[in-house]
Formats: sequence, C-alpha cells, structure tokens
Amino acid sequence: MKKKILAVFMATMMSVSVAACGSSGGSADAEATPEVTEEAEAKPEATEEAESEGETTYQSILDDYTKQIQDATPGLVEEYNTESADISGDLEALAELSNSKVEKLAEICNEGVGEMAELMNKNGDEYETYEDWAGKLQDVYMEYSTQITDAYTDSASGMSTEDLMESLESLQE
Repeated sequence: MKKKILAVFMATMMSVSVAACGSSGGSADAEATPEVTEEAEAKPEATEEAESEGETTYQSILDDYTKQIQDATPGLVEEYNTESADISGDLEALAELSNSKVEKLAEICNEGVGEMAELMNKNGDEYETYEDWAGKLQDVYMEYSTQITDAYTDSASGMSTEDLMESLESLQE
C-alpha cells in the first residue's frame, strides 16, 4: 500500500512539475551562473564595438534579461516558501502558487525575447540568428525556474499521507 501511495505521489509530482514549467533542465544552485554567461564572455569584436557605442545587441539584451531573471529568482523562491506555509496541505494550491512564481520569470524572459524579435526586424537579421539568441535566454529561464519548482517539490514532499491522499482525490474530481 505504501508503494502504491508513493507511486501515485511521484506520478502526480511529475505531471504537476511538467505543467508548472514545460520541462525541467535539472536542479540549479542558488549561486549558479548559467552556461550562457560563459558564452557571453567570448564576444565577437563587432559585438563589443556595438555595445561600447551604446547600441543594442542580442548579447546586451541577453545579459540584461539574464541579470533580471537571476535577481528575481531568490525573491520568488522566498515568496513561495513564505506563502506555501499557509497552504501546506493542499497539493493543487501549492502547484498554483509555484506556477504563479514561475510565470513571473516567464514574463521577464518573454520581454527579452520580444526585444530580440524587435532587434531582428530592425536589423533585417535572419530568423535563425534571433532563434539562437532567444533560445539562450529561454535556457536561462528554464535553469532558474527549476529553483521555484524545486521549492514546490520540497514543500509537497513534506505533506502527510492523509493530506496527500485528500489532494489527490480532489484532483481526480
């Protein structure tokens, strides 16, 4: 019976995690810096010249929005942990709370991707160029959003069996 409950719990956790952020890129340490910032250090000379002249580039947009995501994440995790204490017995409410925090990071990412699209149109760049840079920002979003979903997983795994079963029953209704 315990194995069955654990299996149902794990299946539910996986489905809620997928619903929360699409897919997961693995756990991220709070101090972690995405690989994309290492790529950013090896800029082509033309990009460096454009940035020194104050011109907006894909790299400057990536750097700006990466920093915004990095800066916002610890506060969102803290908000989640604080707000989840009041709803600790309700799996669905915890998932909704997690989704609302992840959504805030998605909004930052979407703003950056939008700026990259505007730059593509302004410069007449190939779609593949835009797509590559937008993908880098989306990778940053995915990496940092896992910190929020990890907090959700931690809070949901601390639920009592009774609370878990009640939450699972309400999900089936």
